[in-house]
Amino acid sequence: MKAAILARAAALVVGCALLSGCNAPHSEEVEGNGATAEAPPAPPVQTVALTGSSEAVKLEGIATVLNPDILLQLDADIRSATIAADFSRGQLERFRASTMLSRQTLESAVRQAGIDASQLKLLSTRLRQTWGDGAPFLDVEARQQLMSEIASGSRVILRIDFPDATVDGPRDIRVVPLQGGAETKVGTFWPAPSGNLAMPGVSYFGVTDAGPGLRTGDRARVIADSASKPTGIVIPSAALVVYASKSWCYVETAPGKFERKVVSLDAPVDDGYLVKGGFGPGTRVVVKGASILLAREATPGSLDDDDDGAPAPPPPSAPATKSSASPVAQNHAATAGDSD
Repeated sequence: MKAAILARAAALVVGCALLSGCNAPHSEEVEGNGATAEAPPAPPVQTVALTGSSEAVKLEGIATVLNPDILLQLDADIRSATIAADFSRGQLERFRASTMLSRQTLESAVRQAGIDASQLKLLSTRLRQTWGDGAPFLDVEARQQLMSEIASGSRVILRIDFPDATVDGPRDIRVVPLQGGAETKVGTFWPAPSGNLAMPGVSYFGVTDAGPGLRTGDRARVIADSASKPTGIVIPSAALVVYASKSWCYVETAPGKFERKVVSLDAPVDDGYLVKGGFGPGTRVVVKGASILLAREATPGSLDDDDDGAPAPPPPSAPATKSSASPVAQNHAATAGDSD
């Protein structure tokens, strides 16, 4: 009997020891309790160093294929006026050389020669005022060749409008039909004498080959190079992110630390956008992973950011903890209390 009691006591001691060992904290838990929480891993980003550039700024605009009927009619009127002026001038010379004609006949010839010459001058002035002093068809022979090509449908006249009023002497103008198609070079272009009320800026006329999407009334996108080459820093297109209706890029201020800066899109170039200030050569910008940085920075659910230097709005507070009892249960409880 005594032996059985001793065996039970030993079993209880061993069980307590085992239970205490199971409940004891492990070494990893002990180390974890004493250490602070690890920082989130750095986002996988890739940066490049900015370099200076003197590339020509890309210009963009809209081209409209004009109806050539006005120019064809004006050319026909000039032809008729030229014939009339030549005839009346020749007739006046013959009348002056003759001694058999009356003074009244000679004066009538002088008057008619003056009228025909004035009409020709008026039409020539209208041609220059409508199409500009740089038009390649002011010369009679050049105009006849171009009119023949336009009438056959092989060439078209374009009106090219650039919204940027500072455009000065664009180069290498190309047009791309809005309906889609190949890029076509505009070999001949000149400043238009008047602007476009629908698109304030700078306007040009041009002549190019006709083709699909380049017929009368069609519109095309215009791409050109600026004549001037301003110096600056090129921000790669891959570095841009859009947030709060602005374009940004992330600048690496220190290893693993980034700052968001506004980027102006006013001067596009081949590899990105040219900026004149705010960035220096050698500055590293994020070209891969910028969207991850923006997602970490932006406050979920906020409608604004700290672009103006104002403190960011606090995150939305957590909703109040609901009572464990539903309104129905509370009503029943109140009713029960009243009944008591």
